[in-house]
Amino acid sequence: MKKKRRKTMIMALWVIFLLMVTMIAFLSFQNGEDAKRFGDRIILYLAGLFFDETMTKKEIESVIYQVRQYGRAVAFLLIGIVGTITIHVSCPKCNWGMKTGITAFILLAIAIFTERLKIYIPSRHYSYEEMLISIMAVTVGFLAVSAITLTAKALKGLLITLFG
Repeated sequence: MKKKRRKTMIMALWVIFLLMVTMIAFLSFQNGEDAKRFGDRIILYLAGLFFDETMTKKEIESVIYQVRQYGRAVAFLLIGIVGTITIHVSCPKCNWGMKTGITAFILLAIAIFTERLKIYIPSRHYSYEEMLISIMAVTVGFLAVSAITLTAKALKGLLITLFG
């Protein structure tokens, strides 16, 4: 029964992780004008809830830009966290270094390629700054989970050594 629950949890983690990556890829690879119009409508609605209606066009554009960048950072932070957990849980018999290396490679590839491949999409552009935001966010999520798993493994080993 415990093994079946573990498999179900692993499958659920993979589904969540792949849905997150698919969502980021969808948002990254759609036509730039369509994406901008869709995003602007949502952001303007949310901005209307928090800001007064006397904002200038320049202030509105600044808010839209900031929301987009924060949204990118949060999305890639969550991909880093969920992706790291997913791979670490999926490969319990692999050593920590191997799991961590594979995870880092996969997550960095997602962060880099979702920005780099925009050069092939009409009305989209590659942005080094946005790629760095994605890389930094995915790395923070990856490092947080990796540090926690390494600490837990070290504590478990210490407890086993001390209390046999």
